[in-house]
Amino acid sequence: MRKVAVTAVLLALSMSLGAQMKVPPKPAPGTRKMPIAATGARTNNPANFPRMSIEDAKKLFANGQAVFIDVRSNEQYTYGHIRGALSIPGSQLIRRFAEVPPRKTVITYCACSAEQSSGRAAADLIAHGVKNVFALKGGWNDWKNGGHPTAVGPK
Repeated sequence: MRKVAVTAVLLALSMSLGAQMKVPPKPAPGTRKMPIAATGARTNNPANFPRMSIEDAKKLFANGQAVFIDVRSNEQYTYGHIRGALSIPGSQLIRRFAEVPPRKTVITYCACSAEQSSGRAAADLIAHGVKNVFALKGGWNDWKNGGHPTAVGPK
């Protein structure tokens, strides 16, 4: 008896929920659905972003004019990072941008072969109105292989 009652309730519930679901209309042929942009954001092209050489980045950082942001995972950061860099994974960058010191050039880096993740992060920041953002040419691997200052562990 209980099984029949439970089945009846589940059937009624599923029919009720199904009636409330609305299928979105299909777009007209030849039109594209555009992604929703945050207020004030400009569309960005992740393949087109400014890059900065390691030498130029080192100079700005040494003069206190720049901040490095490691956009890799926190785990990768603890295994090794540019000394003094902030760890803000790319997926959290916009949400955590308040942690970046103001009025500094922002230099994002990753361990990708062509700055894919750091470039996307730079493009995202630029799209949200941040100026003076660059992806580090060669990223973590070229920095480390060049014998530049590194650190391990969290912060």
